[in-house]
Amino acid sequence: MRAVQILVAAVILGLAGGYAWSAMAPRKTQMRIPKAAYAIPPDAPESISDKEWAARGEDKKAPAIEIGRADPTAVEQSVYYSSCKEARAAGKAPIPAGEPGYRSALDAKGDGIACEPPGTR
Repeated sequence: MRAVQILVAAVILGLAGGYAWSAMAPRKTQMRIPKAAYAIPPDAPESISDKEWAARGEDKKAPAIEIGRADPTAVEQSVYYSSCKEARAAGKAPIPAGEPGYRSALDAKGDGIACEPPGTR
């Protein structure tokens, strides 16, 4: 039992010491480099990688669309029920969150299920 207490105390002291050591920043070793030292002069020749990056920026292709992943906002906007009565008439009630037709205005309890039958908890 005593060995466990010593081990726990050593771990706690080690963590505290490590935190204190990392919080101390060596201030004298930090050097300030003037901007002129790393700035690219305006008359510098363009490198091959600069030309490659410029060519990538000129690509006007449409962004790639992942197949099999639906846009969640498109799902929510694909069906609209003005009231729970309309959703029940369509046979779609109750509507869980994320399903077409769900919106927070139809979720009376705020539990993620819209148009629940009366009397459900």
